[in-house]
Amino acid sequence: MDKAQLVETNFDNSTQNLNTKRIWQPRRILAVKLDALGDALLTTPALRAIKATYPTAQLEVLTAAGGPALAGLPYIDRVLNFDKYSYDSPREALKLVNLAKALKFALQLACVRYDAVIFFHHFTLAFGALKFAGLGLATLAPLRVGLDNGLGRAWFLNRRVKDEGFGAKNEREYWLELAEAIGAKLPEGDDGKPELFVSKDAKARAQELWAKIDNGKSPVIAIGPGGGNYSLARRWLPVGFAKVADGLVKQFDAKIVIMGSSEEIGLGQEIRGLMTYPEAVTIIAGETRVDEAVAFLENCALFIANDGGLTHLAAVAKTPSVVLFGPSNAMAWRPFGEKVAVVQASLDLPCRPCLYRGKQLGSRYGCAPRPCLTAITPAQVLEVAEQLINSR
Repeated sequence: MDKAQLVETNFDNSTQNLNTKRIWQPRRILAVKLDALGDALLTTPALRAIKATYPTAQLEVLTAAGGPALAGLPYIDRVLNFDKYSYDSPREALKLVNLAKALKFALQLACVRYDAVIFFHHFTLAFGALKFAGLGLATLAPLRVGLDNGLGRAWFLNRRVKDEGFGAKNEREYWLELAEAIGAKLPEGDDGKPELFVSKDAKARAQELWAKIDNGKSPVIAIGPGGGNYSLARRWLPVGFAKVADGLVKQFDAKIVIMGSSEEIGLGQEIRGLMTYPEAVTIIAGETRVDEAVAFLENCALFIANDGGLTHLAAVAKTPSVVLFGPSNAMAWRPFGEKVAVVQASLDLPCRPCLYRGKQLGSRYGCAPRPCLTAITPAQVLEVAEQLINSR
């Protein structure tokens, strides 16, 4: 008997294991992750578990900006994209053009007739939960799975996993628990590492970029001074990155590569302008797709960055990494990997984290002084970076 046929269903509203009264063989499963790069990557172990357990099921993922992180993975049969940003506020959502788009999309989902829909989200906001409820009910799926934080926002689910709040578990672990809620587990020997498909073209592009760097025998160290546009409050000071880069050039004769989005090119130029050894810097911000960035990072000796999507790409590439966390939740968003070092300010700050705090989103912009970031010293970052380089 196929492994998937061993999972049986008499779904109820409890959070206990699946009852065993009749066999469940799903034909179509919809996973919902309406978030960007790093968030989408952290769902891949759970998606892998679902496909391994139900290999004959059509596994589809609905995302907003996370498509590039999921494209090409062999266990995802289809990636659907939806512009969630047009529905971030009631005023925008209720515009006639947006209502018409939402209705059309809902009808399309209903026609597919999914057997299950799984929400890889925390329902922290009442309006957000209402949108997810509409989405889940529109699928007509008899099984709707997600987290329940006890705030009354998971009423539309009929299989719930307890949400203990941001940081009680890493996000990757929460999503694996959701997979387990439908009987899905990773195959034996699978360590649950997030992954991304890297094409031959991406590897070739990475080699082109590598040719720009006259590295010789010097270690190449990549820096990600941005962190995405969701919260600019996560950025460490440019002068801090400049001092760290100078220290690495001086000690290891390192070549520095600054990565990021096209919007972060100016930030890279600012850091280079603050350095004593600007000639050691190459800026490739805005020059790589997601898979190309992974292919490039695979050859780097070290990656240093703020909390953000690039840190998860470095983890996929198995690049030793120093990740700076300020207002965000390090327990929730720490990249997966043995050679990942988290650096935080050595202060007792009861307000930390102020972003993704408990069962709330918290403050997206942090406070003006941001001691959780400004108190991180270049010496602190350099010490950890040196340890990782010397342990290679």
